Amino acid sequence: GLEQVKCDERPNGCFNCEKLQLSCLPASQGTSNESNPVSREEINNVRVTARTKRKRTYRSCISCRESKVKCSGDRPTCSKCWQKAAICVYDAEPEPVWVQSIAPLTSHAPIHETNSSQARLPASHGVPSSPAVINENSSISWLRARELPPKPRLTKLVEAFFSNVHPIRIFAFIHKPSFMKSLDLGQLSGNEEQALLHIICALGARFYALEYHESVSTLPRELIQSAGNQWAKAAEELIFAEYSAISITRLMVLALLHDYEARLGNYAQSFMLTGLITRMSHALQINLEQSTDLFCRESSNPSADVTLKESRRRLMWACYMVDVWAGSGVDQLTLLNEADIKLQLPCNERNFLLQIPCVTECLQAHRVLDFISPQDIPVKPGENMGISAYYIRIVNIWQKVLRFVKHLDEVQPPWLPNSEFILLYQRITAWRENLPSVLEWNPDNIYVRRESSQLGALFLLHIMCHHVICDLYRISFPELFKIREAFPFPPEQQPFVSHLQLVCFENAQRIAILFFTTLQHGAKYLADPILPSFAYNSSRVMLYYLARILDRSKPEARNVIKETMDLIRSNNKSLQAMAMMYPLAEPLYITADRWLDKVRRSFTRIDMTAYLGPQDPSDLNEVESPQEVRYA
Repeated sequence: GLEQVKCDERPNGCFNCEKLQLSCLPASQGTSNESNPVSREEINNVRVTARTKRKRTYRSCISCRESKVKCSGDRPTCSKCWQKAAICVYDAEPEPVWVQSIAPLTSHAPIHETNSSQARLPASHGVPSSPAVINENSSISWLRARELPPKPRLTKLVEAFFSNVHPIRIFAFIHKPSFMKSLDLGQLSGNEEQALLHIICALGARFYALEYHESVSTLPRELIQSAGNQWAKAAEELIFAEYSAISITRLMVLALLHDYEARLGNYAQSFMLTGLITRMSHALQINLEQSTDLFCRESSNPSADVTLKESRRRLMWACYMVDVWAGSGVDQLTLLNEADIKLQLPCNERNFLLQIPCVTECLQAHRVLDFISPQDIPVKPGENMGISAYYIRIVNIWQKVLRFVKHLDEVQPPWLPNSEFILLYQRITAWRENLPSVLEWNPDNIYVRRESSQLGALFLLHIMCHHVICDLYRISFPELFKIREAFPFPPEQQPFVSHLQLVCFENAQRIAILFFTTLQHGAKYLADPILPSFAYNSSRVMLYYLARILDRSKPEARNVIKETMDLIRSNNKSLQAMAMMYPLAEPLYITADRWLDKVRRSFTRIDMTAYLGPQDPSDLNEVESPQEVRYA
């Protein structure tokens, strides 16, 4: 080109000139008048235009200028500020005339790098692969502001948190009426309270953006995932400014920060936070009941004390959940011993909300705290428990299942009557039998829990149960799950192995059905960041069973294949929906879809009665993430 830009000699105009909005003339056109129909005057005009357009930005934004980094000059938000989720501000001077005279680009969005996995999402996903610039005057731009929004919008973020994050797992350790009262009275002014408010708003922002995307106007995936990042960062800075200080409020913030990092896919950060969370719970000694006065009869303010005691219990169980997820059955990674938690399980949400003291069971079923007097023990204390209590119990069983699977060289053969496998199976069966009717998965309960913002929690409870069964029965899939010490099944136990494989396959199908049913009510109910792994592993089991295990000579094989393929496609839709919220979901969707396509094509090439032996999933360039490793 004429402006000392290296030419790549692409026909009909080089790429570099196109990128700089220059008129591209071949070198020969600038050197020979005889073969060049372009006049010298036109060439000089091109040189002037080139010199002008070479200067692509006439002014940097304030943030880039202060950081001394190159600014892209994009309006209203430059690429650097977009990446940092920061407010982009330019000096209030009008653009020079020469800038206004330059022809605008076809798109005003800043150019961002996108990884290969983003580019591979199908068009049906309906989500732009590169972030669009949100006008600073738009109704959603405040989600990226450094400061918390005014009261009306602040309340919407808090409500989004309590409707979506608060009910799942054991995050319901904050008493909503008390918190909203403190917010209205301006009593959240201290550093700890401000940190709690900031992380609550950060978690609520993602679901607020998702709701906006689904009901008002389409938003880029990156904006939904980054909504509220700056507030989470502010909460982190407030806490770590005095990281040695300990309090109940600070521990709440750390537990929510742990969840926030997991939602972003920052598994290393969430793992490191686990150590601080567990040690602070030790220091606060919240693993013990605050007093034997469970009903706060001796308190001057019984309602407030009832709430405080229940909040402390829930927070301790939340810390226990964090430790279980981090340890995943590895004793060396586990810092909390369940035997040291001498608390009753959380009560149901009604009693917590209305500040009603009650007796519930301990982690061990049909057992209450020893110091409770007989006259205070109800006939059925389990009736005072809610979703979170049963979730704690199934996760406790899951922890034992993982320990079993990872130490198969130390256990009895699973087909023996008193083996560890049979005992774990009995524990799962007992858990399911003790589940009250109001927590069963049926249409009535689905709509009741949706109305009370607990559908996501009910879904997680049931999907966790089926996932635990799949984890227990995966000993029959040593190749698929890469079991280090695979159990050697003798030939005479092949019927037993086939039974295990079938049960694992059927529970993987039930997981897909749960995803399908819940997604009909909205993607926001898929509110736990571990769910992409559950959907992905469900598809892995189903595909492997079809390809390696299913006897396709049987008459029902065609129907099984068709129904299962539909369930796998349904799982992929769930992964696509979750990709709006969780970065982990996208690569898992791509891998599952690739494996589905591979198996589907093999069915068209090979007779249905022939067995297909696909490669091990790891040979298909399968994505392996820190989350998958920890939860394997």
